[in-house]
This record gives sequence, structure tokens and C-alpha cells, in this order.
Amino acid sequence: MKKIYVIGCITAIALMGMSCSATLQKRYDQRHGTTTTTDENNDTRYGDTRYGNTQPSQSTYKKDYGKIADDNSGSTGNVSDNADYNYKLLSQYAEMDKLGEVVLYELDILESRWNVLLEEYKTSKNSGKQVISNELDRVSDDRIVLYKAYTNIYRNGKTNWTVVKRDVESTLRSVRRVGEK
Repeated sequence: MKKIYVIGCITAIALMGMSCSATLQKRYDQRHGTTTTTDENNDTRYGDTRYGNTQPSQSTYKKDYGKIADDNSGSTGNVSDNADYNYKLLSQYAEMDKLGEVVLYELDILESRWNVLLEEYKTSKNSGKQVISNELDRVSDDRIVLYKAYTNIYRNGKTNWTVVKRDVESTLRSVRRVGEK
């Protein structure tokens, strides 16, 4: 009784293995666009080992280029979409760089202003030092604001360029004191 049970279990496992193997082979063929040709007595995928022929025939695997071409034809519209997206992204990065250059230019102006005020502070009398000191503080604050604006361009500009651009331009106007005059 035990022998029949063991033989039955081994047979069931072998049949399941063959069934799973065939299913996996079909799925592989479907995914990779390959086809296998078989006839009634000769399974050409694996060669016919029943008659001593261990070599698979010439038509073992053939790429199904028609299926691959059909799968790829749907994505040709995406190529132009990708090109358009890449063009927009490149133009956005160029805009970011231009605005970054403007911020750096303003930082250079503030640096020059800082140096001039510092020299004036050194040579001024005690009565004028307070005014120059306030001016130096204001230049220092403006420099910090511009550094933050510059980092904001490259940190957040990639994801939300319109808002970042508006904020940086507003910061530039406030540093230049455009609205105050």
C-alpha cells in the first residue's frame, strides 16, 4: 500500500513539474516574442531524445518580429512626447541658469558695496560709524537673502519653477530697493 502511495505521489509531482514547465515556457515565449514549432511526434524545442536525436531542429526558436513591431508601434507617439518634455526641461534649466547668473551678479555688486562700506567705516569718525554700521548690516542681510534665493533656484526650481522664479524675482526687486523709490 505504501509503495502505491509513494509511486502515485512521485507520478503526481512529475506531472505537475511537466505541466509547470510547459506553462512557464509558454509565458516565456509570449513575453519575449519567440515561437516554438512542434509536430505530433517530435518536440523540437528540446530535441527528440526518443530516437537518439539530442539536437533541436533548425526551427527551435524564431523571433516573432511582427509581434515585437506591433508592441513597439504603440510607443512611437511617446518618442515625440519625450523629446518635447526633454526640450522643455532643457529650456527650464537654461532659464534657471540665467536667473542664477543674475543672482550671482547681484551678489558681486553687494560684495563690492560691502568692501567700500568697510573701508569707509575704517576711516570714518565715531559719529558716522553708526550709519555705516547699519548700512553694513543691511548689505549682510541682503547677501544672505540672495544666497537663499540662489539655492532655492536649484533646490526647488526643478519641481516648481514658476513659483520659484516668481519668488526669486521678487527677492531681487526687494534687494535692489526698486519698490522703495
